[in-house]
Amino acid sequence: MIDAREFVTADSDRILAEWGRIALVPAPLGGEQQRAELIAELAAASGADPHRDRVGNVVAIVDGDDADGPAYTFLATMDDLDTVAAHRAGSDRLQRHGDRLVGPATETTSSDATALAILRFAQRDARPWRRLTIAWVLGEETGLTGVRALVTDRGADLGSVIDLMGGIGTVSWNAIGFAGLMVRFTTEPRHTLYGGISEVSDAIARFITELHAHPFPVHGPPFDTDPLTARRVNRISAGSVFNHSPATGVVGVDIRSTDPQVLAETEAATRAAAERAAAAANVDVVIAEGERQPAMRLRDGRNHRLVRGLAQAIRETGHEPVLRAWSSSNINACYAAGLEGIVHDATHRGGGRGTPDEWTHIPGVLDGIAADCRLLQLLAGASDDAAP
Repeated sequence: MIDAREFVTADSDRILAEWGRIALVPAPLGGEQQRAELIAELAAASGADPHRDRVGNVVAIVDGDDADGPAYTFLATMDDLDTVAAHRAGSDRLQRHGDRLVGPATETTSSDATALAILRFAQRDARPWRRLTIAWVLGEETGLTGVRALVTDRGADLGSVIDLMGGIGTVSWNAIGFAGLMVRFTTEPRHTLYGGISEVSDAIARFITELHAHPFPVHGPPFDTDPLTARRVNRISAGSVFNHSPATGVVGVDIRSTDPQVLAETEAATRAAAERAAAAANVDVVIAEGERQPAMRLRDGRNHRLVRGLAQAIRETGHEPVLRAWSSSNINACYAAGLEGIVHDATHRGGGRGTPDEWTHIPGVLDGIAADCRLLQLLAGASDDAAP
């Protein structure tokens, strides 16, 4: 059995070289092909036989020695936000300053380099599992298109899924759902000289006041809150003429929860508050749905073997894990397909995201790779320690 930390130390020069090559290739929505081709080339050089699937994901398979054993999948993000890709397209900057790798796209591509290293580790270590899938997927930043196609095509054959964000420290589970609402209050406008109260503005004030009387949460969410529920007014608009009350006012409410029932109950309560505000202000109200995403929960939560396994692997690498019972990433599509999974994210990855000065913490990425490799050993029971 290979020591994961020793493997990463020996492989670090190659990891950094591959990471840098990938980061120099912009990958905006619809323009990921060049980066995908490079990753496929690097995966082949690592001993795999990768292929591009029907949507452009790069997929590599490492068959294990146990035909009846478990299956595991590691996911890496291959696409950039458009702002990041634009900076990368306009710059060839890639510099190492101490522990920092500096240049656009270094944060996201740390997950790609991580997956390549795991691929090499898996081929050199014991393989007491049925199949390991390593997939570099498109669309994580723009609708989860790549992972949705992957789970549609491969389903249960993916087994347990670990979504890699690059770096070390945070173990996330559950898919946070959201139920956006656009509340539109309307009435006939009136000139200020007619006096009285501006009805639409009154309805908006009543509605927001009631929501603020029952905040979710009061301040930022504790990382380990389970379930996590949040509700906030983010958008308000009303009126266009200084001396007339507005005919229309719109309030946008962002409602989120990791518990489907709590999400539904909070949405219903918010709708009821809007109806009460409209009745009290004597205006009409129409409530339209905004952004939507279902909430899904990982069975057993923090006691799930994936959560406990990654937490143990992080500790063995010399870090204290942060447990976070919510996520919004590739893992959402996996949950929706009936798969189990977690996210390994960096507690602190770097800074300057979306700027020409973006940087990523190199030791954190290397330690994250060691933890991911160790997790594979722990899950498969390929050690003297009891698997989580």
